[in-house]
Amino acid sequence: MIASSGRASAAAVSAILLDIPAPIFAAAWTGETLFVHLAAAPQRRALRTRITAALNEAGVSRVRIRFHEGVQLSAPKSLERLVARFAGDEIVYDPTGAVARSRSLVTAGREVRAALGAKLTGLYYAPRLRTFYVALKAASLAKGEKLKVGALAEIERSVAAAMTAAFTPALDECPAIRVGFGLPAAGLVAVDVRSVQRWSTRLARSIRRLWKPVTLAALFGAGLAAGAQAREPAVSETNLKLSGSGGVADDESAWTAGAALTAPLGQYTGVQLEGGAAGVDDDTIWGAGVHLFTRDPDKYLLGLFASYAKEDDFNLDATRIGAEAEIYMNQISILAQAGYQFSDGFAGVGGDTAFGSLDLRWYATDNFAITAGGSFAQDQNQGHLMAEFMPGFSALPGLAFNVKGVIGENDFDSVMGGITFYFGSPASLKDRQRKQDPDTALYNLFNSVQEQRQKLNAMYGGQHP
Repeated sequence: MIASSGRASAAAVSAILLDIPAPIFAAAWTGETLFVHLAAAPQRRALRTRITAALNEAGVSRVRIRFHEGVQLSAPKSLERLVARFAGDEIVYDPTGAVARSRSLVTAGREVRAALGAKLTGLYYAPRLRTFYVALKAASLAKGEKLKVGALAEIERSVAAAMTAAFTPALDECPAIRVGFGLPAAGLVAVDVRSVQRWSTRLARSIRRLWKPVTLAALFGAGLAAGAQAREPAVSETNLKLSGSGGVADDESAWTAGAALTAPLGQYTGVQLEGGAAGVDDDTIWGAGVHLFTRDPDKYLLGLFASYAKEDDFNLDATRIGAEAEIYMNQISILAQAGYQFSDGFAGVGGDTAFGSLDLRWYATDNFAITAGGSFAQDQNQGHLMAEFMPGFSALPGLAFNVKGVIGENDFDSVMGGITFYFGSPASLKDRQRKQDPDTALYNLFNSVQEQRQKLNAMYGGQHP
């Protein structure tokens, strides 16, 4: 049905878009043009043609189709920019209500900023806490060492009135409100552009590490992604992890250190660069690796990798080229790697050999994982067991502790304990391992080189061959 304004009704547009199997998450009129927004999807030309034809048949003559990559959805630093991108003049399709709710928050924020003026530091929304935070300048409400309690109470009333007006008639969608001088240790998104650009220096030092842009799906919960039928990106955001451990290997003191940087290459692909070193007694092994992969964080990861390691004492080096796969099933992950290793200086015949590994990871909770499995190469079969726990400290949300044990042929064994720090938006250990960085390619390679070193050490009594 076409309204007197020349626009199709919201009910008519919704009925049409709901019948189309595509990741459509919003549609809005801007002037006489209907903008339809979709998450990135394959066969875009066919989808564009199908949506346009269906709407044209219903009398909507001016249609614009916009696809949004995962990086684009996570890029807006404020809800104000989000509304400018999706809301238009009239929202006619918003199956999860996320766009309408973000517009209500922006409307309320505009009223709060107009009322408070210089008293305001910034306006922020915590999606996981569903809470609207109003950060005030303490100096504007202090008289000597005392706060102006009456002024603070008036501010709270004005904020509540602005939120009530903005969310009428859907008051059940109104988030909790907190007015104060600090912000929580949680992922935050700025409500308006001025909250991004005008942090005070002192506030920036204390909360900039806590504030993170969030994806549209995270903004109001997973319902948006489900309603839009959109697949999550292969890498939720560019992230870094640092790790270190110490213990014993082959009855000698040992240590490891490593770093891995993971970044999205597109909606469904990512890359990881990793580097590290390990020491056994006074000997050092160092290495580097690269991964290219595609991933659906709810189902699987498939990728290719290459890694290289070199040992100093016996001048060993090894290069691995292979494929990797990760299968995700609720609280279980199956991790597999296989390929070919090119070696120099290894004892035995040649040293070039096929290799592989298979691990089963069980998440007893989303922040506690136990991994058990084994790896094989020529005369170098190993079994390993690992436990990792992320306690979720508010000051260090990315800190995790781990312990690893390895046993292998030729009486090789290793027991190591250490820490890993995951940088990036707050997330569970399970989400970090399924939505951020894939499993390392250096861990098994270092163990292989260490076992080979142990074999040569036994043969030559610690002397160079």
